[in-house]
Amino acid sequence: DITNSVVSTAAALLGMLPKGLMLLITISLATGVIKLAKKSVLVQDLYSVETLAHIDTLCLDKTGTITEGKMKVDNVEIYNENCLPRSMNSLMTAFVNEMTDNNATFMALKDYFKGEDSFEVADNMAFSSERKWSSISFKNLGSIVLGAPERLIEKSNMEMPDKIIEEQKAGKRMLFIAYTQDIISDEKLPHLEIVAAITLDDPLRKNAKEMLGFFKTQKVDIKIISGDNPLTVSSIAKKAGLETYDSYIDLSTLNSDDEIPALVDKYSVFARVLPHQKSIIVKALQAKGHSVAMTGDGVNDVIALKQADCSITLPEASDIARQVSQIVLLNSDFSVLKDVLMEGRRVVNNITNVARIFFIKTIYSMLLSLFNIVTNTAFPFIPIQITLIDLVIEGYTSFFLSFLENSKPIRGRFLRTVIKNALPYALTIIIGIVILTFTRAGLELSLEESETLMYLLIGGVSIFAVIDACRPFNRISTFLCTTTAVGFFCAVLLFRNLLHLTPVDGDAIVILVASLILAYIIVTGLKNLINNLVKDLEKAAE
Repeated sequence: DITNSVVSTAAALLGMLPKGLMLLITISLATGVIKLAKKSVLVQDLYSVETLAHIDTLCLDKTGTITEGKMKVDNVEIYNENCLPRSMNSLMTAFVNEMTDNNATFMALKDYFKGEDSFEVADNMAFSSERKWSSISFKNLGSIVLGAPERLIEKSNMEMPDKIIEEQKAGKRMLFIAYTQDIISDEKLPHLEIVAAITLDDPLRKNAKEMLGFFKTQKVDIKIISGDNPLTVSSIAKKAGLETYDSYIDLSTLNSDDEIPALVDKYSVFARVLPHQKSIIVKALQAKGHSVAMTGDGVNDVIALKQADCSITLPEASDIARQVSQIVLLNSDFSVLKDVLMEGRRVVNNITNVARIFFIKTIYSMLLSLFNIVTNTAFPFIPIQITLIDLVIEGYTSFFLSFLENSKPIRGRFLRTVIKNALPYALTIIIGIVILTFTRAGLELSLEESETLMYLLIGGVSIFAVIDACRPFNRISTFLCTTTAVGFFCAVLLFRNLLHLTPVDGDAIVILVASLILAYIIVTGLKNLINNLVKDLEKAAE
């Protein structure tokens, strides 16, 4: 009749839906976000915790990530001050007073060249990552140019001093101060006189070695991306403990950006990188099947941050960089990334582990519904029976298992892994139900008794899955699987009438015990069969 049809259909649909899984994932991620907040990590996108757990490539900027980002002028070596109409200190003080850049380099220069000197400005060229220089032209005094040594020396008669190369190899940032009497109003530089060299030092972060060493143990590949000189970046990478520090390339030497995708797996250090090239590197890594996290703090990093699977920045970053980044490290300490990674792994591994319990019911409910359609039989369960399984077996155990520590590297895809783990149990349940359906008359069982045995069989096999999910056993997991088994069967006894179940005694108990023993043997055999089949398919795919 229509009433029983609606009830049994509702029960079948309830079984097909892994109802608590979405809530469990959300609670697990939210718990991770709260734990990270206590470590001064602001997670702006809930699912970025999971994303970071999957990364296999981490793109780091040198300044502010591996180094402290607190640059200071270490030395100023004067080569030729006689060409200047005023003293170098006076002109440089006027230069930094007029310059509007606020990056770490210019802040260090402003801290070194202090004073009130000021001259009338005729023109100025702000610093550009593509040009690698900036300039200010003063009326009747000429122009001061500040920039990368290899760019400015091309416009002079001077040869590159050996000391400059030595300092770059030592990890120092080098700048040239140059002078020309001409007014500079475009990007074309006139002939220059090299006046002096500025040596800037940016201390290595105390925990840089620890951070890079940790990601190495987790098999996460490190790519260092910087606009600085390749020798400088390589030297800093060496000090930070990057084993492939000598695998570097100067992107300014490339003829075209089209060459970049072929280089991303070959090199670990990318120097003289233009802002738009950062996103090309990230996109090329993703195209090769890598999951990429990107760190950045400037406007020039925004495109790469948005392109990356997971974006990370600092509180002192530009407003737009903070807005587009999924994770903000409020204490500017990149070493806490390992905590983010571990939290993500905890969530993903635990949810993958317990999701099998949810998907068992989904799979056997679908297969059982098809069996009922083909055999023209009624779905043997009612909604309240499904609800008890949801509560005692799925909800209770999964909720607490999701909080256990689990920092193992993530293996395989979520859905494929979960289905592989759930399928043996679901198939065993279907086999048991089919056998009971066709042997009911021979076993002299009434319809109600057979449906009760089917329900208890589902509970027993699902408890096998709970026990499997609790491995390796500890005090908490042992308590959970024990209370799950005891709780389910006690609930069946106490609420038998509410659940519309018949008493099980005598021969029915013997049949139930035999069914559960046979079910355990079938589950074990199916697990081995499916695991071997999956391994063979993976080998064939390779």
